[in-house]
Amino acid sequence: LLVSKDLGKHLLEVEDLLQKHGLLEADISAQTERVQALNAAALKFSELEGYQPCDPQIICNRVNHVQTCLEELGEMAAKRRKELEDSRQLWAFFQEMEEAEAWIREKEQILAAKTCGRDLSSVLTLTTKHKSMLGELGSRRALLHQTMKRGEQILAKKRFSPSGIQEKIREVRLRWKKLEEVTGLHQQRLQEALNFFQFSAETDDLVAWLQDTYRIVSSDDFGHDDYSTQALLRKHRAVVEEVEKHRAAVVALRKQLALLAPEHRQGVDVQIRVVEVEQLYGEVAEVAVLRQQWLQDALAVYRMFSEVHACEVWVDEKEQWLERMEVPEELDEVEVVQHRFESLDQEMNSVMGRILDVNQVVQQLVEGGHPSSEEVRACQDHLNSRWNRVVELVEHKKGQLSSVLKIQNYLLEC
Repeated sequence: LLVSKDLGKHLLEVEDLLQKHGLLEADISAQTERVQALNAAALKFSELEGYQPCDPQIICNRVNHVQTCLEELGEMAAKRRKELEDSRQLWAFFQEMEEAEAWIREKEQILAAKTCGRDLSSVLTLTTKHKSMLGELGSRRALLHQTMKRGEQILAKKRFSPSGIQEKIREVRLRWKKLEEVTGLHQQRLQEALNFFQFSAETDDLVAWLQDTYRIVSSDDFGHDDYSTQALLRKHRAVVEEVEKHRAAVVALRKQLALLAPEHRQGVDVQIRVVEVEQLYGEVAEVAVLRQQWLQDALAVYRMFSEVHACEVWVDEKEQWLERMEVPEELDEVEVVQHRFESLDQEMNSVMGRILDVNQVVQQLVEGGHPSSEEVRACQDHLNSRWNRVVELVEHKKGQLSSVLKIQNYLLEC
């Protein structure tokens, strides 16, 4: 048993041989105690005085021979154990390498069957799984490095044929390198897909925002009075600011598209999508400018109507006063009325300035092609005609006062 050359052909067989060898070692250990006891007893016979049944030298030689055989048996058992343990180390190395190869094949099949996702959600899920696989790959790399190191240690002992160990290390190392390349390539493809779907999602969000904004800026609600139009104008200015802020995002689309992988950026759909976003942004910006101008025009109209109303209230009041006023014949009463007309002249100068401003606003609106040009022009004509009527009444009353004043002065002189 101890001189057997059978060191096992796989790990389980070596483990079985080691177990049997352990039993043999236990048996040798037990027999060693018996042999040593017998040797001790035999040596006592060599020390007897007087009658000696056997030559003491023969006894000593026999004891030494048995002791030598026992020691040789122990050495052979130790040598056999060392050989079996070395064999176990060798076959453990091969088994670990085969397990590593099996794991590599499994991951190769998984990577070969993996897609890069159909949308952002699936790509994110695959990316998370791939990160877990990268962690597992790192752990396996450390284990494989330790296994190969043990293989190199076995080679250094030069106990077994180096060809099988070297070939196995070379094969596994090549397969591992290929796996890392495939893993890196898949990670790159996942990142490219992630970039593309993120780009698509951001583009879709931008399109949705532009469509909502277009509905806002293309509204036909311009208010119904000065206050409501001012409120709409304030809101519109805030929208215009947001449109301007999104300009950078629209301009950046081309740069982002250029950074995508060729298979993604060269797609007709994505290029058309970018053009659509640029065109939609241009339309939104253009309509926003027009709406701001229309709101300003509407505000100008409502303010003009408000000013016209204020002027007409003043005209109504003065017109009624002038029509009811009777020119007095007494000198002191005439002087009082004359002072009133002096105050009226100052008021008329102020109102005339306001009416001129109204006429200027009307002219701008008409020349700008405002939709309410006819209504505005009619309002202007009505105000101007009433103003002219008041001016005529004032001149007429002044003429009457002047005549009365001349008569009274003439009478005084006489």
